[in-house]
Amino acid sequence: MIKACKQFIPISLFLSLAAALLPAQANSERAWPIITFSCDQSKKEVKLKNEVKWGLAGEKFDFNVDQGTYNPWELVEIKEKGSIKKLSEKKQLKLECRLGKNDFQFVIRPKIFNHNMNGHCGDRLSVIVSIYKNNEMLLDEKPMEKFCNGNAPVLRGIKVNGDGRVKLYEVSRSRFY
Repeated sequence: MIKACKQFIPISLFLSLAAALLPAQANSERAWPIITFSCDQSKKEVKLKNEVKWGLAGEKFDFNVDQGTYNPWELVEIKEKGSIKKLSEKKQLKLECRLGKNDFQFVIRPKIFNHNMNGHCGDRLSVIVSIYKNNEMLLDEKPMEKFCNGNAPVLRGIKVNGDGRVKLYEVSRSRFY
């Protein structure tokens, strides 16, 4: 019995220290999604980047459509019904890029994890992407993030070259957040 207690104390002490040393974003700050779109005719590629900023840095992020940064929260509508805030899709982004003879269109919709903003993952949002080349579908309804928690990989970015080859860049959830 004493042996078990000696082993338990260091483990519990380790867990307490680990929790205290975790970055603030791991347990108290909100993650704010940022989508960046770039069309580079010289490289003949179009890119969509998915990232997050934490806390006030994300809340106060200076989105700039002219520079290709978009706020997924602008794609949703929040309606208050008593003490409940309900999320719904308000609009889609349609981003275009011409590479040589080909026209590419990225259609970006919000990925709402919970329509009740006060519920589990209700304050989390990602996007779903469809890509077209000359009105022909290349990628259909691909979520950048499938789930609001767990170990599912997160799509960090998408690159499409001028002939329409699509490359997806996935990372583990722990590397994304």
